[in-house]
Amino acid sequence: MKNNKQALFLTLLFVCGPSSIRVQALESGAEFLKIGTDAKAMAMGSAYTAAASGTDALYYNPAGLSGTKGYELAFSHANWLLDSRHDFVGFAFPLKLRGRQLGGGLGVTRLSNAGMEGRGADRSAGGSFDSYDQAVSLALGARSGGYSFGLGGKYIESSIAGEKAKAFAIDLGVNRSLNNLPVSIGFAVQNLGTPMKYMTQRDPLPVSIAAGLMLEIIPGFNITLDTRRLLHEKSNVFSVGSDYSFMPGFALRTGYMINNVTAIGGLGGFSGGVGMTLFATQLDYSITPFAGLGNAQKISLKKKFGPSPK
Repeated sequence: MKNNKQALFLTLLFVCGPSSIRVQALESGAEFLKIGTDAKAMAMGSAYTAAASGTDALYYNPAGLSGTKGYELAFSHANWLLDSRHDFVGFAFPLKLRGRQLGGGLGVTRLSNAGMEGRGADRSAGGSFDSYDQAVSLALGARSGGYSFGLGGKYIESSIAGEKAKAFAIDLGVNRSLNNLPVSIGFAVQNLGTPMKYMTQRDPLPVSIAAGLMLEIIPGFNITLDTRRLLHEKSNVFSVGSDYSFMPGFALRTGYMINNVTAIGGLGGFSGGVGMTLFATQLDYSITPFAGLGNAQKISLKKKFGPSPK
C-alpha cells in the first residue's frame, strides 16, 4: 500500500508539476522560488538586483531594504501558467537598533493549484487533488559607509496531494551607489538552505548568485542589467530592462531575458509593462509571453504610509 501511494505521488509530481521540475528534478526543487513577485521588476526582465527597494527587496535583494524611510504594503497577483495562481503580500518598515537606522520586511509568496486531476502509476484516473508552494520571508537591511547590506531568512513549504516538504533558506545582498555617478551596483545570493524532501526524494533549493547594475541615463529613464548563475542547474541567465517615466506618475517598461529558466522551463524573451503612481499608491502591470504556453500577466499594488518614526 505504501509503495502504491509513493508511485501515485511521484506520478502526480511528474505529470502535473511544471515542466522544469520534470527536466531538472535532479538539480533543484522548490522551482516556484524562481518566479518574480513584482510586476515592475518582471516587466523589466527581472533585471532588478541593483534596483530593488522596499517590499521588492524581499525577493530580489535584501540590501534594498536599507533605504526604507516609511511603511509600504504590497500585493501582487498573477494567473500563472498551467491554471495556477501566484500571489505575494509584503510589508516593509523602518526601524532603529541601538541608534542605527535599519529597514525590515516581511512577505508571503504562494503558488497554488486547485482541482487538478490525479492519475495512478498505470495512468488510471485517481480523483482530483490540490497542490501549493509557499514561502514566508523575513529580512533586514542596513547601511554602512557607502554600502548597503541585507540578510533574509525564509521558511519554504510545498504540498502535493497531501504530501508535504519543508525547507529553510537565507538570502544575502550588497548594494553600492557610486559617488557622483548615476550608477548603482548590486550583488545577491539567494536560497542557501536545506533541501526539499518528498518521501525518499531530496532536491536542493535553486541557489543563485546574481550581480546587477542600474544606470540613470537621464532623470526618469533608467537602464538595468543583471547576470545570474543558477548553481545546481549549471546555467546562466542574462537580462536587461528599462524604466521610462515619460510624465509624472506614469511609466513604460520593457525587458529582455536570455536563457530564462523559471518555474515553467527554459523559455526566454521579451517582457513589458506600465506603471502609475497616484496619492502614494503605485499600480504596476507586466506581461511575459511564454511561447505556446500563453502569457503570464501580473498586477502589483503598493501603498506607502508616513515617514519613519523619530
